[in-house]
Amino acid sequence: MNRKIFVSCAVLALSMLGISEAVAQNYLHKFGFEISGGLREYGGDRGTRYFLAEKPEYQAIGGSFGYYINPTFDATVYGSVGMLGHRDDSYPRKLGFTAQVTDLMFGLRMKLANGKIMSEESRFKPYLQAGWGGMQSISKIIHEQEGYAENFTNNRTWIAAHFSAGGGVRIALTDFVDLSLQMMYNYTYDDNYDGLPFSLSKVRLNALHDAYLYHTAGLVFNFGESNSTYHFKPEDEIPEELVKKVNLAAKNVHFETASATIKQESYADLDSIVEILLDNPTINVYVEGHTDNVGNPADNMTLSQKRAESVKAYLVGKGVDATRLEAKGYGETQPIADNSTEEGRALNRRVEVKMYYRK
Repeated sequence: MNRKIFVSCAVLALSMLGISEAVAQNYLHKFGFEISGGLREYGGDRGTRYFLAEKPEYQAIGGSFGYYINPTFDATVYGSVGMLGHRDDSYPRKLGFTAQVTDLMFGLRMKLANGKIMSEESRFKPYLQAGWGGMQSISKIIHEQEGYAENFTNNRTWIAAHFSAGGGVRIALTDFVDLSLQMMYNYTYDDNYDGLPFSLSKVRLNALHDAYLYHTAGLVFNFGESNSTYHFKPEDEIPEELVKKVNLAAKNVHFETASATIKQESYADLDSIVEILLDNPTINVYVEGHTDNVGNPADNMTLSQKRAESVKAYLVGKGVDATRLEAKGYGETQPIADNSTEEGRALNRRVEVKMYYRK
């Protein structure tokens, strides 16, 4: 991991800004698992070495697990393990330290792509994050403290409370995979893993505690999709006539053969759905695409996704706010009739438009 890698990641991030929508981790994909790696930069009694002030040579790997709470917040567990250190220019022997630092924290992620500041479906998802936990340092310290032999070397293991805060951005590469770029400031309630001031017995609480920046790049895998991650309004909350009207209209939505192009005769029924949504701004919609079992399952899955997205795009084009809409293709995985008959296959080739309240 070096400066060239981070420059490459930044270029990729900027190139993705023009792409507007994705699914990523949201109320339909409540879990996110990240694998990352990057550079650590020391800051403490020996001086601050942030933002590539010296050659970055201390690396670490880590990861995180996130759980969707609501459009603004995720609960997180995250940590890393790797090296940290600093050497000064003393001669003939450079003084300083090298430490293996392992940290684990529990925290919150505040997402700016929350439907208020930015669209939830933006591919570019900046966030702020903070957490509290613990760290372990295993240090090799080289120093010339008064009272110790010259060029004394000491190994020290310590566990201390740990705080981190920072932010980053996630950029959706696919519906289920994000590129993550992040910088976190890590502050340790321990003033000794860098060897200044040096104490074998206690932490000086009134001294400058040691800290470091951690710059990372990684991949996030979003998963956990299920109907339990959203809920539909009961019949007695949404007027029955609206439910019936939307269901009937959805049954009349048809596409060109093997295509996601909506047939013109479907426009009137889609317009009736638009009218309902514009008249009822608190209702959200989940558009499902389904196919029969004719053809390749993977191709059917892709086709069903494109058809669901075509319906969503039509509704957005007629003035429905995109943040109220989700689209998902299920291919041939959820038949409602027997695929061995033409009548059954016709029923399975369908779009469903479900109205619900977002949690």
